[in-house]
Amino acid sequence: MDNKIILFVDDDRDLQQAVGLTLEGAGFQVIFADNGLQALELWRTNPVDAIISDIVMPSLSGLNLCKLIRHSSQVPIILLTGKGNEEDIVIGFEVGADDYVVKPFRPRELVVRLQALLRRTNGRSSLSYRNLAFGQLTLDLEAHRVLYREKSIPVSPLEFQLLRYLMQNAGTVLSKEDLLRNVWGYMSTGADMNMIEATVRRLRKKVESDPSQPRYIQTVWGTGYRFGD
Repeated sequence: MDNKIILFVDDDRDLQQAVGLTLEGAGFQVIFADNGLQALELWRTNPVDAIISDIVMPSLSGLNLCKLIRHSSQVPIILLTGKGNEEDIVIGFEVGADDYVVKPFRPRELVVRLQALLRRTNGRSSLSYRNLAFGQLTLDLEAHRVLYREKSIPVSPLEFQLLRYLMQNAGTVLSKEDLLRNVWGYMSTGADMNMIEATVRRLRKKVESDPSQPRYIQTVWGTGYRFGD
């Protein structure tokens, strides 16, 4: 993780200092932005390895910042917010966030989430490049895209990784703790369960003909999820 450059975006200077010290202590280089517009310019002019951004900021919100960056880049993005309900989480993932951390948080927890995200992102290059297919759903690992009924379906990097893990373990019941550990890359807390449910619900809307009666991503009540019939 050494020498990774992290862009931290927040208009709270005290939080910048606290998080910056923790990130630097973990071996990261950190550059700071006070708002979304400044962050956009820094991202365009610096070789940033990941972005951590507050949502509510002057000039340009974190959601809009994420949306603009996703037009041309898959750089890992963590959004920070004081809102932790399911709807807010879904919106964050819809604009392309890879993770979502609710304030208040411990800076060390943020570092662990960042390290997990970078491991997950760097691990993409080690994938065996082949297609995963089930019914009318195909996952193209080399092109990093999802095809449903031969049409390309836009998914976020996180949704792609979740679908890949489910398809690679088709027929196996996977607990939420398992998904959090192997897709998100860290151990679970109670608040993270809503995040998993929101991501699954969002993914179902994209790949199921009837999300209320899913064929692919099935809920196993009291246990977790299973991919396939």
